[in-house]
Amino acid sequence: MRPRLESISLTIDGLTITGIRQCDQSIDNPPRLLCLHGWLDNANSFVPMMPFLPAFDLVAIDLPGHGYSDALPQGYTMHELYYQVTRVIDALGWSDCHVLGHSLGGSIAPMLTVASPDSVQSLTMIESSGPLSEPADELPARMAKALQNRQHSARFESRLFASKEDAIKARLKAAKMASSSARLIIDRQLSRSEEGYRWRFDPRWRFASPQYLTEEQVRALLGAITCKTLTVVADEGFLANRPETQARLECLKNHQSITLPGHHHLHMDTPEPVAAAINRFLDAMPDLGS
Repeated sequence: MRPRLESISLTIDGLTITGIRQCDQSIDNPPRLLCLHGWLDNANSFVPMMPFLPAFDLVAIDLPGHGYSDALPQGYTMHELYYQVTRVIDALGWSDCHVLGHSLGGSIAPMLTVASPDSVQSLTMIESSGPLSEPADELPARMAKALQNRQHSARFESRLFASKEDAIKARLKAAKMASSSARLIIDRQLSRSEEGYRWRFDPRWRFASPQYLTEEQVRALLGAITCKTLTVVADEGFLANRPETQARLECLKNHQSITLPGHHHLHMDTPEPVAAAINRFLDAMPDLGS
């Protein structure tokens, strides 16, 4: 019998952070695994893998401004996000945990690992090799664009969808993923009104970031990680086509990497091999389906 999923809600600084938890109560002191999803995704991103990760006390959160979690009044920077994740760990009553991040979550997770190394037992990055970067001389243009986005925020408000199916079609136009995976994300990312459906996520997540790290800074960050690290790369995903990927992975000291068939959301589309890699990495018993 597989452990059941339960909804959780944490109050942090007066705001609500929601998520999904899976924990087999028959297991004494199971390893703790915190899962951080990608940009404009939500906790449902990890639901397909959960049956194949039965040994863990697993918590997948909706990052602030996604899913059912409250938006942050101060907006979103990578530094603010990893701070929020430390508060989530505290609110769960955990002293430390294994951290798994997909895409955006895999950019937040290494920053958390470096800033608060005692909180992170191991790091797994799915389709991520750390934060996005750009040359230092692109900063002035980025700052101007970010300011313009804030000054004209109305154009980032969600459009109206007549049905969930229309929202799923829009999601599939934006990302290569199975329709069943898109539906899972959409189920936790739409709000309904008399007029129709709108995106639930905070529209400020679509604003341009005011600043990126330089590539040199990202590599310094990755080189400062001391815990063991696993990267999962999709052969048709984002990392496989980025020229900086290999150089970044070589910065990681205690590192394993696996390349699997699939696109950017391979952990949803084909969850079993991704979960098997995580179980092997963390020496956890996989669900054999018996």
